[in-house]
Amino acid sequence: EAAAHELHWSFLGRTPTSALILTPQNQQLTYQVLAVLPFTSTRKRMSVIVRTPQERIVLLTKGADNVIFERASSFLGTTRQALDAHLSVFAADGLRTLVLARKEIDEDEFNAWLVEFQQASTAVEGRSERLAEVGEKMERGLVVVGATAIEDKLQEGVPETIAHLLEAGIKVWVLTGDKVETAINIAYSCRLLHAKMTLIKVIDPKDEGGG
Repeated sequence: EAAAHELHWSFLGRTPTSALILTPQNQQLTYQVLAVLPFTSTRKRMSVIVRTPQERIVLLTKGADNVIFERASSFLGTTRQALDAHLSVFAADGLRTLVLARKEIDEDEFNAWLVEFQQASTAVEGRSERLAEVGEKMERGLVVVGATAIEDKLQEGVPETIAHLLEAGIKVWVLTGDKVETAINIAYSCRLLHAKMTLIKVIDPKDEGGG
């Protein structure tokens, strides 16, 4: 939000069915929220489908790089390899990264999909699984538009607490969905790892983005 504000775009707020945006030309735009596909640890992404002021239906997605990349059909003039290189630099600095993508949807396609989405949303059993299946159908052919990298600072006292746990002989594990480089950097900053340790990486090639 702060970065958008620096570019003179402001998020004014939202209701359950709309989001309000102020443009650099001081024009207020209303985006109608048509559907939300929530983030889960399995999906590693979140999407929202909106109707723009120009009456276009657009899917907006954010998520882990490997998850978004495997569902993308375009990188807006760049390549996956180039974006991977930038993301690796961000992750090596301990920043948490997300990839952003979009997709324009035909009205008829959306209306047919919405029926399935509403049925999944009201399912008594297996709701999350059905929503994931329905989301998978729509979150394809994405256009990658960029990436974000933010610093997620450790809470006060975390490095000292972990150091004390290790001194007491307690085994400490880090479970994370971050990129490997991010996870390693944070492990150093919280004193779980230190320079005298031998670091061995065991990485599943099928899971390029996860640690």
